[in-house]
Amino acid sequence: MSNLAACDYSEAMQRVGGDLALLSQVLVIFLDEMPKMKAAIRKNAEEGNSRLLWNESHKMKGAAGHFGGAELVHILEQIEACAKKDDFPSVIGLLSSLTQAAERFKACVSQWQNTPGNTVIV
Repeated sequence: MSNLAACDYSEAMQRVGGDLALLSQVLVIFLDEMPKMKAAIRKNAEEGNSRLLWNESHKMKGAAGHFGGAELVHILEQIEACAKKDDFPSVIGLLSSLTQAAERFKACVSQWQNTPGNTVIV
């Protein structure tokens, strides 16, 4: 388990200019897309496609960063670095960490519903 934040409500709110409706919308989209992104990362690592692996991990990293997902961002940065070196075995080794971090992220953002004054729908 990482000391990095799974998510950060304050950071996410800052990124959307305090707009709860917008935060809810983009969060729902990311949560819906996250399994597809993880599957694409796995597929491209298994197939040895470094360009698509880097693109997909970069896209997921950017999205996670909007929600203060420092732990996900850190793992995805490692995957990007491996993709640049065609180090696919290391990426495969990071996939379980990615899955665990994604689960912690989902659990973290689900707590946003309980934030005072919050109406984020997860």
